[in-house]
Amino acid sequence: MSIASRAITAKTPASPSSVPEITSVLVVIQASFSLVAGLSAIPFSIVEPGLRMLSLLTIIVAIGMFWLARNLRRQRRWARRWVIGLEAVSLAASLLLMVLPIGAVRGPVPVLVNLVMPASVLWLLCSRSGRAAFRQTGRSDARGAA
Repeated sequence: MSIASRAITAKTPASPSSVPEITSVLVVIQASFSLVAGLSAIPFSIVEPGLRMLSLLTIIVAIGMFWLARNLRRQRRWARRWVIGLEAVSLAASLLLMVLPIGAVRGPVPVLVNLVMPASVLWLLCSRSGRAAFRQTGRSDARGAA
């Protein structure tokens, strides 16, 4: 019996130690999409000055998400709280855009990036194993131990 077949037949949920890594990878993917969106808006800011601020804000949010993903992997509880808040706001804004009749969420890619990924990050962080993974840390976040 190979290793892959044993992993497929196992019906156990993700271990608490793997939740921060999985969540960190999903947040890095989201940050990469945000960074590409911010960088691709820069050429259009030559014509429309308002896009300069929007592209700069998108790039800053992407840099912040990369930083939060790094701290999620280090199992910082404050990073978990920030990511839950950021993903909840992102999911609420995406749901609002989906309801409005402007056609912002049309097709499978925006649904995957704007709805499924934030929902999966929220589900991972709010699940029992996600809470246990961030409760296990032995050091205090207030002291800033590395």
